Amino acid sequence: MDIPAFLAILVFLFLSGVIVKYPEYLSAAKRHNQACRVLQVKIESCINNDEIQDQNFRHLIVSLYYLSGYIIECSLKYKIFELLVFDVDVNVDKVGCRDSGLIIYNKIAIHDFARLQEQLTSQVSDLSYESLDNKIALLLEKWNPAIRYEEVAVNYQDVKALYLHTKSFLRRM
Repeated sequence: MDIPAFLAILVFLFLSGVIVKYPEYLSAAKRHNQACRVLQVKIESCINNDEIQDQNFRHLIVSLYYLSGYIIECSLKYKIFELLVFDVDVNVDKVGCRDSGLIIYNKIAIHDFARLQEQLTSQVSDLSYESLDNKIALLLEKWNPAIRYEEVAVNYQDVKALYLHTKSFLRRM
């Protein structure tokens, strides 16, 4: 499935009122991880077949970067809700969050890793998505959902290192 079709399905589901329960964040992170594994295999295949100048090759790298970021985001959100002991049967929406009295929806319905990390750190101090590797740290800092629409020039080895970092973070969930 191409990205526009995927996004159309997501918009449809959102507008249809499909609500997420917090364990679905972990499921989503694991699905993104599986997709990243496939992307990594395809990228490595392109490298081995000397197909690295192709525009599709660059799109694969950006997709790996994009989905790696969502592994971090979904993992952070999952862990925040888990540590809050948020009811697994309550919808993660404005009403569910308000009624739980545990979290304000607008503080979780964001894509800002640093702000999500602040919430996580307020509950547990020894779990962080951050990296001491400067290249990974820069990719994490620059990540946002809009990269899927932009012409982003990223180095595959750096993105691969980011993906390996996100896999490590996901295992800690």
